[in-house]
Amino acid sequence: MATLQLTNQPRSTLAYLNPIGAIRALWSYRELTWQFANRQIQARYKGQVLGIFWSLLDPLMTLAIYTFVFGFIFQRASAVGEGASGGMARYALEVFAGILVFTIFRETVGPAPTLIVSQPNFVKKVVYPLETFPVSQVLVALFNFAVGMVIWVIGYCIFSESHIPSPRLLLLPVVVLPVALLGLGLSWFLASLGVFLRDLQAPISNLLQMLFFMSAIFYRIEDVPEPFRIIIEINPFAQAVTSARAVMFGDAWPAWGPWGATLAAGVVLCVCGYAFFMKSRKAFADVI
Repeated sequence: MATLQLTNQPRSTLAYLNPIGAIRALWSYRELTWQFANRQIQARYKGQVLGIFWSLLDPLMTLAIYTFVFGFIFQRASAVGEGASGGMARYALEVFAGILVFTIFRETVGPAPTLIVSQPNFVKKVVYPLETFPVSQVLVALFNFAVGMVIWVIGYCIFSESHIPSPRLLLLPVVVLPVALLGLGLSWFLASLGVFLRDLQAPISNLLQMLFFMSAIFYRIEDVPEPFRIIIEINPFAQAVTSARAVMFGDAWPAWGPWGATLAAGVVLCVCGYAFFMKSRKAFADVI
C-alpha cells in the first residue's frame, strides 16, 4: 500500500492552471492512482465465474448485435465491401474498431457525475487526493480498450487477407491519446459538478448515446450526404475513429490536422478541468 503524502498545494487558480505543476502533483500520487484503478477492475469481475473473460465477451456481444442490425438489416456491409475486400468480416472489424475507440471516452465520462459522491468515505473521513479518481477511470477505460484490441487483432488475423496487422497499428496509442485527454478533462468537470448537481447522470448518458451514433462508427464519414457531412466532420470522435481505422487496417496514415486540433483541445480541457476540480474540491465535504 502506497504511503499517502499530501503537500500544501497553492490555492490560486493560476497555480492550478499550470500544466507542469498538475502533472507533477498527479505523478506523485501515481501508486494510489493505479491501486484505485486496479481495485475498480477487480471489483468489476469479482465473483463472476468467467472473471476477466467477461471483458472479452461484452464487446463481442455488442459487436454481434450491431453487426446484425447495421450489417444485415441495413446492408452496410455490402457498401463497405464495394470499397474493400472482406464483406461482412471487414465491416464487423471496422465497427468493432470504432466501438473500442469511443468506449475509451464513454467509460471515462459516463461514471464521472457519481465518481466523487459514490466514495463519501474518501471525502469525509480520509485525506485523499480526489483528483486522481478521474485519472484512475481513464486507466480502467484504457485497460478495457487493450483487452478489446486483443480480440480485434485475433479477428483481423483470422479474417483478413494479409493475416498480419500493418506496422501502422503501432501508431494507435498516439491516435487515441486525444480521446483519452478529452475524456479526462471532461471527467474532472463532471465529477466536480456531480457533487452539487445529483441529476447529471441521466442527461450525460443520453448525450453519450447521441454522440456514439454521430461518431462514424457504423458508417464512414464520406458516406454521409454532403449537406450533413460537416456535422460529422467537426466531431473529433468521428475523426479519431477514422484515423484509428486507417492505422489498424493499414489503409492510410492518420489525419494529422484533425488529430493535432483534437489533441490541443484535449490538453486545454484537461488543464481547465483540473483547475475547476481543485478549486471546487474544498466544498465537497460540506455537500456530501
